[in-house]
Amino acid sequence: MDFIQNFSNISAITSYIEDFGLLAPLIALFLFVIQAALPVFPYIILASVGGILFGFKLGVFLAWFGALLGASLAYWFCRLTASDKIINFLNRHFNYDVTKVDEELAFFSIVIARIIPVVPTPLINAVAAFGGVGFPTFFVSSAIGKIPSAVLYTGLGICLFNPEDIKLTLVIIGLIIALVVGGRYFAKGRIKI
Repeated sequence: MDFIQNFSNISAITSYIEDFGLLAPLIALFLFVIQAALPVFPYIILASVGGILFGFKLGVFLAWFGALLGASLAYWFCRLTASDKIINFLNRHFNYDVTKVDEELAFFSIVIARIIPVVPTPLINAVAAFGGVGFPTFFVSSAIGKIPSAVLYTGLGICLFNPEDIKLTLVIIGLIIALVVGGRYFAKGRIKI
């Protein structure tokens, strides 16, 4: 458990990954895959560390690609392990036929859910898998939806720990706040409790 708790500390995770030397980008990619499939440590911290260690371009790529691979693994795990039981449950209790999924609606729903940080990533993966969304639709919509968070969180890490450009830091922090506030507003407007 201490190992996972250390991953909430930016300097600890930076040191951990940096210790792998030339293999550090692969280790970071592996950690992004784990985080996306089974989020036991915060994505924002890992993406920030990616930016600190590898710079903006490689950091964003690792954050985005690792999250996409992890989401895909989680999707297939859900699809292959318990999908028949879930599909039968959905059909029996909600009269929901997964063979009649509107792929266009699913595509845009996944993109929006990925962009607006309100819905937990594992829930998006599981609902898409159990709900009958085809893998190509899931993959492309997830790839598009993961771009903003990878860019913002990686950029945030660079700006906060290399604060030479205060304007860029403030812009990135402002974009993250706008994304979170906009997501919460959007969710409250759509979901009546």
